[in-house]
Amino acid sequence: MAEEKRDVPVQDAQKSQPQTNPQAQAQVQPQASQPNPQAQMAALVQQLNIAQAIAVKEKSRGEELANLVNRMQADFDNYRKRNAELNKKQREDGMVAVIEKVIPVLDVLKQAISMISDEKIAEGVKMIYRQITEMLSNFGVTEIPALGEQFDPNLHNAIMQVKVKDADKVNMVVEVFQKGYRMGDRIIRHSVVKVAK
Repeated sequence: MAEEKRDVPVQDAQKSQPQTNPQAQAQVQPQASQPNPQAQMAALVQQLNIAQAIAVKEKSRGEELANLVNRMQADFDNYRKRNAELNKKQREDGMVAVIEKVIPVLDVLKQAISMISDEKIAEGVKMIYRQITEMLSNFGVTEIPALGEQFDPNLHNAIMQVKVKDADKVNMVVEVFQKGYRMGDRIIRHSVVKVAK
């Protein structure tokens, strides 16, 4: 059999709840609403310590990030400089490779000029010779001084020696068989020379 539900009147429900003493409530509430000043101070000090620790940690992290950025910037600058130097060297190597092929043509033209008897033809060859030397000069190629200079193994290639009586001429270049050329500090071809001894 189903149990019958009984409606309990509201007044009866209120009577069934335990009654609280208003004076007891008044005593409990003031204690809860008045926090202990020492406890408050301790909590604030603790929060301050935590905030200071976080600030120190964040400052340290900021310095690390700043150092990292500086290192990365320096690495990138070094990379850019190395790349620029490498490009410059490769460009210079390419130019030297071409110039090394052109210089023997100058030698042939110089010989041709001395062998041509027709003045008009010789003048035409001289003009070609001048244009090539001017083009090489525009690339910074210069002739290595040799005749009458002190022998320098870094610049000259001695293939012959000749005895001289004048002591002042010892170790001097007395004849040039083949001109030498340089581009800046780079030797493209040594001068082939005869040296006094």
